[in-house]
Amino acid sequence: MTNIKNSLALAFLPGYLYSSKYEEQVRKNVEGRNPPVTKNPKEHSDQELIKKYLKGLQLESYDYIKEIIHPDFKCINTNTDSIHDSIEEISHWKSKHNHLNHLSFSEPKLTSVRVNRGILKGDWTLVWTTFSALDSKTLKSIAYEYHMAIKTEGNKILEIQTWHEVEDV
Repeated sequence: MTNIKNSLALAFLPGYLYSSKYEEQVRKNVEGRNPPVTKNPKEHSDQELIKKYLKGLQLESYDYIKEIIHPDFKCINTNTDSIHDSIEEISHWKSKHNHLNHLSFSEPKLTSVRVNRGILKGDWTLVWTTFSALDSKTLKSIAYEYHMAIKTEGNKILEIQTWHEVEDV
């Protein structure tokens, strides 16, 4: 049930962030609490961490990826509603590399925020990129939009939620 709640909440998060103009909100509301969403003070380091993660996936640097993901890591694929821990996620990408050549992500567009309360509390970066590769069997080029919401904690990636087109591979 938590997976569904998180997926639904994150599905509405991008629109909420832009419509609420979170950067223009006052630091404290009338009750003395932070607004629900504020600018992430670790925006730069979180975004660099995510770029390193994507580069690690492209280069098949699994030992490096293991170093930058949190021990309690989980990846939620909203297309399949599956949840992977770090071992399952790395196995998933190894499988991708066995079937695909020249796997890459375009230069990501990143927006970082801090959610101050609720079930999504924490530092999040929204990622928009294009995944592309060459199918090693059919030599067919594959490319589709790939979206992620990545939660960081302690300079490590704690959670990833993904949305992407359904692939043919």
